[in-house]
Amino acid sequence: MGQVVRFSEFDDYLADLKRQGISVEGAILDANVIITLNYEPKKFHTRTFEFVKNKLEKEEIALYTTVNTSQEYLEFYRRLLLTEGLRTAIHPSSGIDLSNKKKQAIKAQSSILYNRETHQGAEPVFNDREIKKIRQSFFQSGKVGIRLWKIICETYLKKQLQMEFKALERLNVSYLSSYKEDQKEIFTKKITWEEAIELCTDVGIGFSDSMILNALQCTHLPFAITLDSDMAYAVMGNPSLKDVVMADELIDRI
Repeated sequence: MGQVVRFSEFDDYLADLKRQGISVEGAILDANVIITLNYEPKKFHTRTFEFVKNKLEKEEIALYTTVNTSQEYLEFYRRLLLTEGLRTAIHPSSGIDLSNKKKQAIKAQSSILYNRETHQGAEPVFNDREIKKIRQSFFQSGKVGIRLWKIICETYLKKQLQMEFKALERLNVSYLSSYKEDQKEIFTKKITWEEAIELCTDVGIGFSDSMILNALQCTHLPFAITLDSDMAYAVMGNPSLKDVVMADELIDRI
C-alpha cells in the first residue's frame, strides 16, 4: 500500500489488487473529483469523467463521498452561483434595482476576479472574501440592502443550489457513514478525530484531505480517487496509508 497511481496505470493496478485477493468494492472520491465531474469548464473534466465511466463504473466499483467532501462540493457551487448571479444582477435586464454604490461593489470585486482569471488562469468564481465584501455593501444600507441581497439569493442561489445537490445524487455517489446499516460491513474501525489530526500533522496536509484519508483507512476500500496533490504527498510521506489514484499530469507536477 501507499502508492500514488496514475489514471493510465489503473488497469494494471486493479489487476494486481485482484491477484492479491484484495476486494475492490468501492472507492472514495475527493471533493475536487466530484466538482470536476459536474463542472465542465474544469481542466480535468473530460479525463476524470471518462476515467470514472470507463474504469470505475465498468468494473462496478461503488463511489463514495464523505460529509466534508459533500460540504466542499456545495460550497464551490454556492460561490459559483453567487458569482454568476451577482454579475447578472448589475445589468438592467435582471429586473433587480441596485444602487450605483452596490453595482460598484460588485464591479470592483469582478475586476479583481477578472485579473485573476486573465493572469493566473483562475476559475471564474469569487472567493469567500470577495462575496463577503459585496454582501457587506448591501447590509450597510440597512433593511433595503438586506432585502435586495435576499432577493439575489432567492433568484440566483436558492433553487439552483438544491438542483446541484440533486445533481450530486445523480452521480450515484453514496455518502459513506458507519451509522448506515447497509454500510457497516465496509468499516473496519471507528473514525476518530484524533487519527485525522495525526494524518494532518504528519506532513501538514489540509484537514479536509486528512479526513478523507482517515475515512479510507477505517474501511475495507483500497484506494481513493483525487485531484489534490496534498493527498499524494500524504501517501508519499506515509507508506502505511492506502493508495490514491490521480490524473497523470498532476503526478508529473509533484
